[in-house]
Amino acid sequence: MVKICHVFLLCLTLFVVFAAGCTTPEENVVPSLIGAEELTFVTEEYPPFNYIEDGVVKGISVDILLGAFEEMGTPVARDQIRVLSWNIAYDTALSQKNTVLLTTIRSPERDELFKWAGPFASVAYVLFGDVHEDYTISTPDDLKKYRIGVVKDDYAGILLKESGVSESNIIAADDVPQLISLLQDGTIDLFCYGEFAGRYFIEKTTDNPDNFGILYRFEADDIYFAFNRETPDALFGAFQEALDTLRYQPDQTGITEYQRILYSYIGASYLPDPSITREKVIERVDLTADAIKKDATGTFARINAGEHPFRDRENSALYVFVYDTNVTVVAEADNPPLVGENMRGKTDITGTPFRDQFTDSALTEGSGWVDYIWTQPGKNGIYHKSAYFKLTEGSDTKQYIVVCGLYTANPNPPHQD
Repeated sequence: MVKICHVFLLCLTLFVVFAAGCTTPEENVVPSLIGAEELTFVTEEYPPFNYIEDGVVKGISVDILLGAFEEMGTPVARDQIRVLSWNIAYDTALSQKNTVLLTTIRSPERDELFKWAGPFASVAYVLFGDVHEDYTISTPDDLKKYRIGVVKDDYAGILLKESGVSESNIIAADDVPQLISLLQDGTIDLFCYGEFAGRYFIEKTTDNPDNFGILYRFEADDIYFAFNRETPDALFGAFQEALDTLRYQPDQTGITEYQRILYSYIGASYLPDPSITREKVIERVDLTADAIKKDATGTFARINAGEHPFRDRENSALYVFVYDTNVTVVAEADNPPLVGENMRGKTDITGTPFRDQFTDSALTEGSGWVDYIWTQPGKNGIYHKSAYFKLTEGSDTKQYIVVCGLYTANPNPPHQD
């Protein structure tokens, strides 16, 4: 009887092993993933991130969401995204399983409420008021004496409380048009909302938008996709991975889908106060070129590892990258997966073949500068950039083009009254 039991157990074990061997890794994962059609997508009207135009939902967040699910191989239709009032969209994502909220700011108060995918963009909150009124606001402390309107459950309420505004002076409304009405009838003195979206509603709902101005600006905050806590980890992780691919992996044209989406809605940004100078950039290129002359292989390894000084430890926007004379990436301190990629003919979002310009000009002139548009490490968005290049010969007797750049300020800043 004991022998029979042993034989039975052995056969059962072999069957389990055989069955496991017949199951591919993909088949093991699929049951844990729900289909995109089983997800609920909710948002508010908040240009340029999510809004309705001619009956169609559009915006930066919408296009990035659709692009990420396309990358995952589980496409989502635009009409699956429901546009609601903010407080209803927020409560739905908070309470309903497998719901995704487009889009919101992550804060310590909200951190445990959702699973957060991103960040992928930034938004600056501002205080809007009547330009004919006499306000005195220069520091957060000055906000305490005003009655300030916010949209219910919007991040503005959290922001004002963190700035010291008492809860009794924070008046919640259902939407921005209601806030505008409260401002016009004197119920509130100011209202707090995102700059782009606030201007949109002022233009859309008032007869004289010039009567409204920005009285105070807060620091910009990152925005995310907020997934309900009960969304399966496998799906959430796959979405974050697809989001990263959209943001960091150039396609056959040399740019990323993230760059393409942002540029189509808001264009490229300038830095208000660049911390990197042209002198620092030239110095970093010269230092790298000298290192390549002494030890090309070792220097490339250090660049690709992101070591200082090739990727500055205090400012990640100061980094070097290197091409061979065929415009192939041989070292990249910010995005090492690009090493080995040939970039001949590939451009930035405006069609500038900046990599070709680096290489071709280096071979004829030795060094110089090229302007183009690119992403900035540690920041959301795309920015105007100016890069210095220099031709050098490595210890292996091959020629290389060393490049480093800085993100630039607006050469023609808007006039300030």
